[in-house]
Amino acid sequence: MERKVVTAKDGAAIPALFCNFGEGGVKGIVVVSHGFGEHAAMYSEIAQVLGQAGYATVLFDQRGHGAPVGGEVRKLGITPSYECFLDDIVSVAEAAKQMAPGVPVALYGHSMGGNIVANTLLRDGTGCICAVLEAPWMGLYKELSPLLVGFAKVAGAISPQISTTNKLKPEVLTSVTERMEGYVSDPYYHGKISFRMFSGIKKGCSYAIGNAGRLPVPVFLAYAENDMVLSNDATLQFAANAGEKVTVRGYESRHAIHNDVNREGFFRDVIGFLDSHCVTA
Repeated sequence: MERKVVTAKDGAAIPALFCNFGEGGVKGIVVVSHGFGEHAAMYSEIAQVLGQAGYATVLFDQRGHGAPVGGEVRKLGITPSYECFLDDIVSVAEAAKQMAPGVPVALYGHSMGGNIVANTLLRDGTGCICAVLEAPWMGLYKELSPLLVGFAKVAGAISPQISTTNKLKPEVLTSVTERMEGYVSDPYYHGKISFRMFSGIKKGCSYAIGNAGRLPVPVFLAYAENDMVLSNDATLQFAANAGEKVTVRGYESRHAIHNDVNREGFFRDVIGFLDSHCVTA
């Protein structure tokens, strides 16, 4: 695992972990976009599992997430704009391609990261060959009232700094006790979100669902049957609109499938999907 800093389109520093590069003969590169309140290192198990299957992986901290870089003051939950999320995943994918020229690239996004990956695909796809969406944020389990959504939009337009706190409880993410404890003890796991960030993600939900039929590459979409964070109805509407481009599978799991009791079956399915597209590329 090698720590690097990728320079974003606007010059910001993107902390990233490059895993399994230089091993020779990797099947593909998987760029992982984490969920709300998380950070790159929380996905090290996924990098390990994919590495054992022959894939290089890039984990990176999204805007408003993770530890500071150098002397930087990182404001949790704050991003200049939603478009920065999309620009950053493109920048990270380009950096990965430079480290392994000619190797196919796949995107992987969980929750908020799934929203970002879906919208990246609809914008330009970073030239990726396929994508995995794990419990993507296409709608909330309990949607906010129109009044609150309108307030968030106005507040976000005024300043990117105006924020609130809504930390997800570990028990809605996983049923595995020791993994719940991992969320509690993680110093960089947080629940801060700016109104500008929320409004951008909300807009991204509508855009992804409405334009899912334009997805340029095959997508494996996994949803958690016991999800009490996000709306499975919205996720399945996205899949229905996408048609044959999307392979859908539900798991007996809470929101973080990769961190719950059926994670091994989920990992097998993800690797099978990647193999079917990356190995033949």
